[in-house]
Amino acid sequence: MIKKIRMIFQKYMIRPMLYQCVAKFAVAMVLCLLWDKFLNQGGYRSLAENALFVAGCIFLMLAWIQYLRLDGVRIHHLLEEKEEKKKKHITKDMVDFVDEKVIPFGELDDDERIVCRFLGDLLCALVCLIPSLIAMMV
Repeated sequence: MIKKIRMIFQKYMIRPMLYQCVAKFAVAMVLCLLWDKFLNQGGYRSLAENALFVAGCIFLMLAWIQYLRLDGVRIHHLLEEKEEKKKKHITKDMVDFVDEKVIPFGELDDDERIVCRFLGDLLCALVCLIPSLIAMMV
């Protein structure tokens, strides 16, 4: 499966992946701070020990769901039509790509979107879990 991710991932996907990661991490931090303000009444545990650990576990769960989607596990609605895949460029000449703009997340293929979400969720999980595990060890 890692070979499939390496085949799909291209350099132009870094920017959409980071945008996804920053947006998800910002929402997670707001929820962690709200948890610390309103639910952590005892004050015996820090924000990093509980809230970031739970957020990291949720991001790992989201990454696992994207991994399964990349593997082919999908739930289709009853009335939903399957979309046809877009054809990629037939030629790979350098002149074909000279005037291309930066590709936003909405214009990526379905597999490319899944890889961006997967890697973004893994990055967010690492950013959340590393400080929480350090806080638990100390």
